[in-house]
Amino acid sequence: MMANINEQLANRKLFSGMDESTYYTKELHGHACNNMQDPDLLFKIKIYGYYKIKYKWTKEQCDWFIENNIHESRGHVVKDVQYDYDWGAGENSVTNESMHKPHLDHILPKEQKGKDIPENMRIRVKRLNENKGNTNSDQERIATILDMAKDMEDVQNIQYCIDELKKRVIKLTCPRLHSTMAGLATTERNYE
Repeated sequence: MMANINEQLANRKLFSGMDESTYYTKELHGHACNNMQDPDLLFKIKIYGYYKIKYKWTKEQCDWFIENNIHESRGHVVKDVQYDYDWGAGENSVTNESMHKPHLDHILPKEQKGKDIPENMRIRVKRLNENKGNTNSDQERIATILDMAKDMEDVQNIQYCIDELKKRVIKLTCPRLHSTMAGLATTERNYE
């Protein structure tokens, strides 16, 4: 099914009419009409339209967030399955499937005095952001991971999660080793 959604996203024809639920402002609608070939257009529209208003960002803050998150804005991978993001709103929305819907997430939660500034935001898939909820401490995150693991029945999926957690430990404790391993993995994929 996600391959079908990814295909729908790739082949989407953008709505050219002015609709506030799609383009937020006449200015953004004009920008969209002049930049329909930009593959990151809907991400930019969402930041300049929805999130700029929601978080009271300046144009410069929006520019900073876009520049520093352009790669992450395209989608995410789970077990070698690509989930492209649907940044479309209104007439440009393709799906409500939560693994394809991006959200901005506070790195330091508001409950811990995290601010609504671009440097404290990251892109998270809607489903992960919902699952995270208000887990504000590592203890709460551990409890959430273990609770979810109890529902998993496929041993290969459990092993995959363990391997990903091991990679995270290496990244945090041995950054140079992590960089070397990432380089080797890229080289290995290029030879396949």
